[in-house]
Amino acid sequence: MRIAALPTFRKLYRRVREGNFSSGLPQGTYCLNITYNYPVLSFQGTKKVIFSTVSWMGGKNPFLGIVYLVFGSACILTGFVMLAVHIKFQQQNQMDVE
Repeated sequence: MRIAALPTFRKLYRRVREGNFSSGLPQGTYCLNITYNYPVLSFQGTKKVIFSTVSWMGGKNPFLGIVYLVFGSACILTGFVMLAVHIKFQQQNQMDVE
């Protein structure tokens, strides 16, 4: 395991690949056994269990996916603007050289 870069982090323990859980977990009683293999009390740490889903843009927070889409769109738009400026002023640049 690598060291986390930020003080609050999540580490994936298990991924459920069996069954269709698109509408969530079925109603019922679940038992989860948590062991104390890694001591966290020395640095005032805590352990929590989080059940999460993954969307098409990634994990729990869509912010990073949205930022990637916006930044990529801005780069493509800037590329088209620079291409248009290059094509427009290319003829004037050739006249200046002659």
